[in-house]
Amino acid sequence: MTEFKNKIALVTGAGAGIGRATAVALSVKGAKVIVTDFNETSGNETVTKINSSGGKAIFYKLDVSNNEEVKSVINTIYKNEGSIDFAVNNAGVGGNFAGIHDLDVNDWNNTININLTGVFSCMQSQIQCMLKKGFGRIVNVASMAGIKGVGGGSAYCASKHGVLGLTKSAAIEFGAHNIRVNAVCPGFIETDLIKGVPKKILEFNTHVNPMKRVGNTKEVADTIVWLLCDESSFVNGSSMTIDGGYGNV
Repeated sequence: MTEFKNKIALVTGAGAGIGRATAVALSVKGAKVIVTDFNETSGNETVTKINSSGGKAIFYKLDVSNNEEVKSVINTIYKNEGSIDFAVNNAGVGGNFAGIHDLDVNDWNNTININLTGVFSCMQSQIQCMLKKGFGRIVNVASMAGIKGVGGGSAYCASKHGVLGLTKSAAIEFGAHNIRVNAVCPGFIETDLIKGVPKKILEFNTHVNPMKRVGNTKEVADTIVWLLCDESSFVNGSSMTIDGGYGNV
C-alpha cells in the first residue's frame, strides 16, 4: 500500500476509539495524518502516540457540528499541507436512549447535527479540496444502526441511515472525478461509545452474534484502510458491515 506514502490523511474524531485506531493504521502505512477532534487532550494524545512510533501526525481542534469552523479548519489544512488525499469522517455521538414519544427535540437535533450534518459539512469541504487535485478517497463511519432499526435509539439510527444515503449520493456525483466515497457499518465495537448502550441490549447482541463477542477498533480501522487503498479501486458507494455476522441473524 505504497499509495499512502507522503500523502495527507484527515481523520475526524481521532482522539479515541475507531478514529484513533484508524489514524494509527494510516500512519503505519506512511501517510501524514491530520488528527482532528473536539477534545484537544485526547487528540494530542493520538498525535503523540503516532509521532513517538516514528509516524507523522499533527492536531487541529474541530467541532464538526460547527459548519463555519469545519470550513475554516479544512481550508487551513489544505493551505498548509497542499492537499487532502484521504478523509475518514468518524466523529460522532451516541445520543440519548429514549422512546420517540419521550425524546427531547434538543437531543434529536444535537445527534443529527454531529452525526449527519457534521459528515455533510466535512465532506463538502474535503471534496472541494479533492476536486482541485483530481483525486480523493473518503470513508464515512456509519453503523449497523444505519441498516437496522434501533428501538430507543431513533436519533442515532436516523443519523446513520442518513450517512449511508449521503455516501451513495456522493459516490454517484464524484466517481467520474477520481473521488471514491464509501462507508463502514460497525456493529458493537469496544469503544467508549458502547458504554452508553443499555446493558441488556449489549448482552443480547453478544448472545445472538455468531462470533459471540464485540469487535475491536483495529478490525474496523483495517477495513477503512482497505477501502481507502488501491486494492478496493472499483468499490464506490458501498457500505461495508463489520459486525461479526449480527446483521444476518
